[in-house]
Amino acid sequence: MGRHLNQRYQLDDVVGTGGMGSVHRAVDIRLGRTVAIKLLKGGADADVTDRARMRSEAQLAASIRHPGVAQVYDYDEDTSSHATFIVMEYVDGHTLAQVLRERGPLPVDQVMSVVQQVAEGLQAAHDLGIVHRDLKPANIMLTPAGRTVLVDFGIARTDTSDPLTDTGSLVGTADYMSPEQAQGRGATPRSDLYSLGVVAYQCLTGVSPFRRDSHVATAFAQVHDGLPPFDDDVPPRVARLISALTAKDPDERPASAADVAREAASIGAAGTIDMPPTFEMLAPASAAPVDVTPVPTSVPDERRRRPRWLVAALALLLVLAGVTAWQALADEPPVVPDVVGVSVADATAEVRDAGLSPRTRLVDVAGHAEGQVVKQTPEAGTTAEEDDRVDLLVASGKVRVAAKDVIGQPYDRAAAALERLGLVVRRDEVTRSTDLGDVVALDKSGRLASGATVTLSVAVAPPVSVATGGGAASTGGSKAAPAKKSKGGNNGSGPGANSGKAKGKGKGKRN
Repeated sequence: MGRHLNQRYQLDDVVGTGGMGSVHRAVDIRLGRTVAIKLLKGGADADVTDRARMRSEAQLAASIRHPGVAQVYDYDEDTSSHATFIVMEYVDGHTLAQVLRERGPLPVDQVMSVVQQVAEGLQAAHDLGIVHRDLKPANIMLTPAGRTVLVDFGIARTDTSDPLTDTGSLVGTADYMSPEQAQGRGATPRSDLYSLGVVAYQCLTGVSPFRRDSHVATAFAQVHDGLPPFDDDVPPRVARLISALTAKDPDERPASAADVAREAASIGAAGTIDMPPTFEMLAPASAAPVDVTPVPTSVPDERRRRPRWLVAALALLLVLAGVTAWQALADEPPVVPDVVGVSVADATAEVRDAGLSPRTRLVDVAGHAEGQVVKQTPEAGTTAEEDDRVDLLVASGKVRVAAKDVIGQPYDRAAAALERLGLVVRRDEVTRSTDLGDVVALDKSGRLASGATVTLSVAVAPPVSVATGGGAASTGGSKAAPAKKSKGGNNGSGPGANSGKAKGKGKGKRN
């Protein structure tokens, strides 16, 4: 039975720790729901300032109503232990920091999705005058549905709240704090935007851009060093947005988080963020049951009479044999197993069994089932690198379709290319006077699930009309009636036509 708070909340595992205390998964017994409880360290001896800061966090976060911000349910003190705690929404998922460690850099559209979603949550806070002041990957949760949720408003403040830190002290995490925070000045909503820009750069490159050998050197770099250049394959609009977010002068950053969210969406943010397949597919290992054989209450006389020195000698021999075996194994570097083509669950287990550390990364590739390993580094059969890490590229089950690669192409060629990606193609004909036979539009593009249906619009010629004796008639399936001919085979127009007078007029009688 776990620890209880106020006879209502039953504490379970610790799911996170921080400077102020620990976060537990817990059960609200009264309402029968899973919650997260942030428990202030120190219990009854907790610092008065820490108590005030936790109370401020609860009050500020509870005022925000947005799906991208973790909801606060309660703030209280345990009657028996006098421990101060906050009861919050339990967000099932992993932190962005964990995802980056597992996956490495994210694709551009995924990074823009992080920026858009986090900016929307920040805007909800900023609308209430609340500045987070500690935005970083560890404070951004990712749900299994690929949505972001902001957590930990422990050092957040408003313009009207009492300061809970000494004047001139650094507030935040050095890797992500804005230049004004690094200089001990007050934080504003644009300080959060700076931190979001640093987070976006790390998501895109896998590197924290201003991290140095010490916190002081990192804070100095935030003030004085420029953002490292982007790779050539980073789209210009993405580079411009992140550069604007990380401008040293707050006035040169975007005006609001809402503007940032709109720009990220316009660039092409993915609808959701892909979670690493190991997070989605590998359940936590449970302890295997152990068969326990009862020890007999009586010991045979022969065993009782065995000399102690003999038992000790046998034990020493076993220890020496174990050490020798361990040394022999230690001298042999682990060999990388071949896991290409197997599921990510089996691959990671096999890599770990070999004494190595797997690191997975999703890739959009055709012809492979979702969750299948398509490439590994180092290659199978080689010895592991010094860090014992094996990188696994895992099929995401999605493929990329760019409109520019399809529009303007002959339909047959475009359809064949899409079918090679594992997509189903439908044809829709549209009347055009130019680009006949070419694709002029498609109904969807971007990252599509394998097997998705794509409709290609193809230009076809309009129906042709021809003129007839009495006007115009369409050639779309009916033939024009032939003109009547006059006697003598002439139609009454042209040479040899009657002059209008009847031949033999006045000669003879009618019968």
